[in-house]
Amino acid sequence: IARKQSMKCIVSMTTWSKRINSCKPTLDSIINQTVKPDEIEINLSYEQFPHGMADMPEFLKSMSKEGLVTLYFKEKDQHVWDKIMPTAHRHVNEDCIIITLDDDVSYPKTYIEEIVKNMEGNDWLCSQHDDITQGQYMVYGPKAIEAFIKHIDDDFMENIPLDDHGLYWVMQKYRLKRGKKIDAICEDRQQGYSFRRFFVDGYDEAELKDTTCDYPHREFIKERNYLHMRGIM
Repeated sequence: IARKQSMKCIVSMTTWSKRINSCKPTLDSIINQTVKPDEIEINLSYEQFPHGMADMPEFLKSMSKEGLVTLYFKEKDQHVWDKIMPTAHRHVNEDCIIITLDDDVSYPKTYIEEIVKNMEGNDWLCSQHDDITQGQYMVYGPKAIEAFIKHIDDDFMENIPLDDHGLYWVMQKYRLKRGKKIDAICEDRQQGYSFRRFFVDGYDEAELKDTTCDYPHREFIKERNYLHMRGIM
C-alpha cells in the first residue's frame, strides 16, 4: 500500500536489558505493516547497556545495519519516558506524528494504516484496549510534541514515573484534539491496565477497588499535587 499521508511517521520505543532479547516480534510486526513508517527509533541507555551496540542481540545489529531501525544511546535510563521524550526532542520542529510502542506487543498489520487515517485533523489518539492487554498505545502529532518539550523536563519525569499520567494532563492543558481510537487487538505477553478513569476521578481508596490497577493511591495523590504545582492540572 502506498503511503498517502503528508506527515512523517516515526515509530518510537524503548526496552531494557531483561527484555531486549524478546522484542523482535514487536519490531517484526511494525516492519511488516501495510503502511510503512518513515523511521523506527529505539531509545536505549548506557545504564542498561554499558557497551552500547556491543550489548545488542544479533537481530538488532542486523536490523540496524539494514537500516530498518535506528538505535540511539544516552547516558541516563529514564525508564518508560525513553519511549517518547528523546524522540520528541529529535523531531519537535518537524511535521510528523510519533507512534509509541510497547516492547512486548505484536501489532496488527494495519495498525499504522489506521493511525494515519484517524490522525487526520487531530493532535493525538490512542488505541482501544482489548481484553488481554487493557493497554493504551499512544500517538502524538506536532502540537502534542511541542507541548511535551515545553513542560516535561527531568524533574517532571522523576515525579511522574508512568509517562501516560503526565502526557495526558499536558495534552488536556492545551485541549488538544483526540482522534478516534484505533481498535487494535494486539498479541501481548503481559497483563496491563488502563488508568485514566481512576487517575481523574479516584479521590479515595474505595473508588479504586473496582479497577485492575495496583498503582498505590498515595502515588496518584503525589502526582496530582505535583501537576498542580507545575500549573498543568
